[in-house]
Amino acid sequence: FHTGEGEVEGPVGALLPHSRRSYKVNDFVTSFHVSTQVTASGEVVCERSMYGNGWTWAHNTIGASILDNTWHLAEGCTEGGMETFILVQNPGDDQVEVELTFKTESGEVQGPVKIIAARSRFTFHVGEFVKSYNVSTVVTASDQVVCERSMYGNDRTWAHNSIGFTP
Repeated sequence: FHTGEGEVEGPVGALLPHSRRSYKVNDFVTSFHVSTQVTASGEVVCERSMYGNGWTWAHNTIGASILDNTWHLAEGCTEGGMETFILVQNPGDDQVEVELTFKTESGEVQGPVKIIAARSRFTFHVGEFVKSYNVSTVVTASDQVVCERSMYGNDRTWAHNSIGFTP
């Protein structure tokens, strides 16, 4: 696992052919900033599900199969009681500098620039940088990273999530 404090060792196990397994991340790490890197000796498909507020909301996304320096996250909203977070994982052995740029109905808004340590993850709360009903985000990094976007609304009674797109 990659956390805001660095790497934490996760479970090791075997999967039978044509089977599946779930791992509860909380059994291994507790952190606001946490991503998972899965390494397998064969082909696997991975996804991440989150549940919160007494299981009143949930969201899910397939795992990213590539790393890149530029990620596009098409949806976001920071008005009307909605929250948007951009999640950046640095699975590499060196720190990376990431820069966020927000696209709104009023034009481009420069976002934060942050150094993310090797084998770690950081969460950006978009509402700290821009207020808009229509926000998309471009993440540019000095080395290859993985990005996703999570949104919550109505006092966190609903949520959804998606990995980013990389051209």
